[in-house]
Amino acid sequence: MQIGKKIRNFGFIAHIDAGKTTTTERVLFLTGSNYRIGEVDEGTTTTDWMLEEKERGITIVSAAVSCQWNGHQLHIIDTPGHVDFIAEVHRSLRVLDGVVVVFCGVSGVQTQSEAVWKEADKFKIPRIAYINKLDRIGADFDNAVNEIQIKLKANPLPITVPVYEEDSLIAIVDLINMQCWTFLEDGKIDQSQPIPDSFQEKASHYRENLINILTENDDSLLEAVLEEKVTSELLQKSIRQGAINLKFIPVLAGSSFKNIGVPLLIDAIVDFLPSPIEAPAIEAYHHQKEQSVLVKYQPEDPPLLYVFKLQFNKEMGPLSFARIYHGTIKTGMTIHNIRSKKEERILSILKIYGDKFERLDQAEAGDIVILVGMKETTTGDTLGIINNKLSLENLYFPEPVIFMKVEPRNAVDQNKFITARQNLMLEDPTLTYKEDNETGETLIGGMGELHLEIFLERVKSEYKIDINSGNPQVAHRETPKDLGQLTHLFESKIGGNTNHVEIDISIEPKERNSGVNLQSNLSAKQYTQDIIESAKKGIYNALISGPEGAYPVIDCSISINDLTFDDAKNAVLAVEAAASICTTNLLRQIGMDLLEPLMRLEITQPESFTGAVIGDLQSRNGIILDIIKKHEQDLVIAKAPLKNLFGYATGLRSITQGKGNFTMKFFEYDKVDT
Repeated sequence: MQIGKKIRNFGFIAHIDAGKTTTTERVLFLTGSNYRIGEVDEGTTTTDWMLEEKERGITIVSAAVSCQWNGHQLHIIDTPGHVDFIAEVHRSLRVLDGVVVVFCGVSGVQTQSEAVWKEADKFKIPRIAYINKLDRIGADFDNAVNEIQIKLKANPLPITVPVYEEDSLIAIVDLINMQCWTFLEDGKIDQSQPIPDSFQEKASHYRENLINILTENDDSLLEAVLEEKVTSELLQKSIRQGAINLKFIPVLAGSSFKNIGVPLLIDAIVDFLPSPIEAPAIEAYHHQKEQSVLVKYQPEDPPLLYVFKLQFNKEMGPLSFARIYHGTIKTGMTIHNIRSKKEERILSILKIYGDKFERLDQAEAGDIVILVGMKETTTGDTLGIINNKLSLENLYFPEPVIFMKVEPRNAVDQNKFITARQNLMLEDPTLTYKEDNETGETLIGGMGELHLEIFLERVKSEYKIDINSGNPQVAHRETPKDLGQLTHLFESKIGGNTNHVEIDISIEPKERNSGVNLQSNLSAKQYTQDIIESAKKGIYNALISGPEGAYPVIDCSISINDLTFDDAKNAVLAVEAAASICTTNLLRQIGMDLLEPLMRLEITQPESFTGAVIGDLQSRNGIILDIIKKHEQDLVIAKAPLKNLFGYATGLRSITQGKGNFTMKFFEYDKVDT
């Protein structure tokens, strides 16, 4: 148990360009893992190791690194901030015990800040908020804290605050010890000094607020306050307890690029984020008991691992990123995959340093490692001993909103392209593949233009394949125009037997984004479960490709009202076929509306360009949802059809003289405007 207490599995999550990777670099340098500080703009960071990441200056795939601080082992995952790669955040959070949410001190809570916060909420992960970039003009620590409270409905607890001198960030005040810290140029602590007289009143106000929030959640601390026996140790213990129990969010101040405040952040990670022993239990399915159970850190139990990410390496083949929840694993041991029911041998165990690795003889519960040699393993698999009965909760990823026709220029590269496509899809589960029904061409689906651009660049750079690609195509959907009911008689020979099936189905349209609700009104006493499930399977098969344009059908309620059939050998297959045909015919009879994806945009630009930005959005059939003024800049929030937003980055640069920035994410499906 002692080893588990000294481990911190955490990640950095944030809106794009809030400073996650820059902060990670400072952490690696200050902990002695790196001997120089890498910079995003120079393409020299440890965690942005892919060529595409270095060229674009953004994080595309989550990267795991390890380091040590004051006797603690830190396993860090630096995640992407761009909305196209939100799945990377989702699967990283699945295995983390805590997170540091990085906010820009100027922009505060942004769109993707809210998205990643909600992802952390899903997994009930304790977190720390780090207000970064407080050296910049327009930075406002108090405003950022206020937005965390209002927009994220959280309870922020500032424990360090910035000190300015003539608008320059010069120091950080630690409210626990009531000390003022200055920093050297390389980010290391320079010295502790008394809090400046000009800041004493403000510091006392922050300290009073800190104690008030803590005593609301900690009776023992309240008693110490009343007896005037408050110590730094008591405050630290109370903060740790409240943070792990999600009572509040410790908030720290700093500027990673200017190397101010990061050592205090690392201390807070150790002091206030949970170890694997204290982390919330995760849900698993017990196959023998046929029910959900909770899994906690158990170093003495047989091995139990969760694979949350795959990555292909030219020399070593597939690398399986895994979190160990139970037991110890060793190089050379055989491990059982509960999904595939196959056994695989662990050829090597690696500790992760960006794209560099350290070989280990063994790894224990609480560790995040790479397994080499797992050829049958994929993202979301649970590994353990052969009689293991537990499956950890699987991951579910959003469906693509955009497709692109892709083919190799040379026919001789076809097999290489198939290999590249399969490998990249295993690495990134949000990439999908299908064939065009009319032309037979390959269609690659993704979460946005940038997502598909990165796919094409990786095929070219990593697999040396020249690619032809078509224009992006949106992923349409269909929905019924009206309600309807149909009885269908199905007669067919299956396996030499003539089958007669009569099925009655009704369909009703539902409000947008409500999904599909399929219910059976058949009596469980009269029909076997196999028959009911086969009818449902047939309906779902019909919904995969609707009658209007072969697009998936959404936003409707479907009922199976009645069913009669011959008690023949192949009745299950006949019922499935009858249900599928009946559904298709009914949808065609009542008519379909074609739906298209609408995207939510947030565009930031100097106020002098706001009129041009709004005019351009309206020309793209966009609807303005809000305009927010921030420090001589305007934030325009809008929604618009995805089909009209291809190439928007280039258009925005043109109308704002390169001074505009935007984020875009899926908003909803709506009827195509004819």
